[in-house]
Amino acid sequence: MSNCYAYTGLAGLPEVKKVVKVEPLPAEFRGPGLGLLDVLRWSRQQLMIGRGLWFVAGGDRVDSLVSFIHGWLAHDVFNQTSDPEWQAFETWLRDVKNEFPGEGWHVKFLVDCGGDHERAAMKFLDFVEEFVTSTRTPPTEL
Repeated sequence: MSNCYAYTGLAGLPEVKKVVKVEPLPAEFRGPGLGLLDVLRWSRQQLMIGRGLWFVAGGDRVDSLVSFIHGWLAHDVFNQTSDPEWQAFETWLRDVKNEFPGEGWHVKFLVDCGGDHERAAMKFLDFVEEFVTSTRTPPTEL
């Protein structure tokens, strides 16, 4: 593990403050086959244990999560891959839940949550969790 630091100080004297602890990704995130919804479910877990939106999306605004998602999807385009599960989720969010308006889910959820960016992100991530648990077949036990 490594740490990131911010350097601030008075009268030109540096004062080191620890900003964030960098942790390794979970083992299941290594290797091919990781889908966007898996990462978003992990992000939800991190928020549920008290880590801020900045921890999972690099910023403290719901727009940061949107940018993260757009970056992931751009990666898919550039690598000529697709994520059918993400596409099914978007369709479900729009057609079944009626929660994907033209201005984007993030705008609607931010209004729904009274301007609270973390709650808006969590509302979206709760929909991700609902979709995945209702559509994926649970693994069978041996």
